[in-house]
Amino acid sequence: MKILAHGHYSAAVHDDALPPLKTLVKDTTGEAVRRVGRFIQLALIGAGRCLQQQSAPADTAVYLTSGRGDLETTLEVLSQMIEHGLPPKPLTFINTVSNSACFYVAKQFALHGRSQFVTRCYAPLESALQLAALDLQTHAVQTALVGSVDICTAPLADHRQRIGVAADTRVGEGSHWFLLAQTNEANAALAQIDHITSFIDRNALTHWLQQHSTATATRALACGQHTDAETAHWLQTHIAHQHFFTTDNTPWYDSHCGNTLGQFLQQKPAQTLLHIDSDADGRFNVLQVSL
Repeated sequence: MKILAHGHYSAAVHDDALPPLKTLVKDTTGEAVRRVGRFIQLALIGAGRCLQQQSAPADTAVYLTSGRGDLETTLEVLSQMIEHGLPPKPLTFINTVSNSACFYVAKQFALHGRSQFVTRCYAPLESALQLAALDLQTHAVQTALVGSVDICTAPLADHRQRIGVAADTRVGEGSHWFLLAQTNEANAALAQIDHITSFIDRNALTHWLQQHSTATATRALACGQHTDAETAHWLQTHIAHQHFFTTDNTPWYDSHCGNTLGQFLQQKPAQTLLHIDSDADGRFNVLQVSL
């Protein structure tokens, strides 16, 4: 599975006055999109920046993922129903189904392929990439536009509590998109996704690593944000690598892997990126990409 193009938005949110996005949407898409919230706006910004690098065929499929989905719209609907005892506004209620963002992306960029939304707290981007890979490998689709979007909601103190991070954690928003295809054209791809897989524990990960060794001089290792210090140290000790790739200035949001992959494709610190993240149950998610 090859990466043909990528586009990104990532920003820290410092206070309850969330950064405005409407101007960025218009600058990216060429149109002002009305009556949509931050989740859809960020999807349009990230997807637009990706497709500015390379246009997508009309039959391209859209795969969108998020750690929490459209929190802003969901909270608005819940507040209206529970706090005020009122039925939600129809358009707002429809947008609680985060797949609505897929519709706006497909409509804006004239894409007529299938669309799908998947949410997972841990490794959301990896889950969407797995779905796209299955469809590409079985030739169900020829081209896939895969994106991850995570937003902040005000007040930030409540947002930090809602996503389970410490009160002093630097939080932010992200939108990371990748245009993928099964292509054999030598000059068509920026990189190749070699592996996307999950492991139940360290023993299973260790066994896989022994079977898929890569030359140290060509590999960069990156640890996901859910990986604690002890696990990160274990990974650095047990995995041969030339470069430990970090994006420490990136604020916390669930689809952190998308930012790491985007930075790797831009900076090219090594031939191969091995990104490993863990979860609260001790499982591991692995993404390996080669330039």
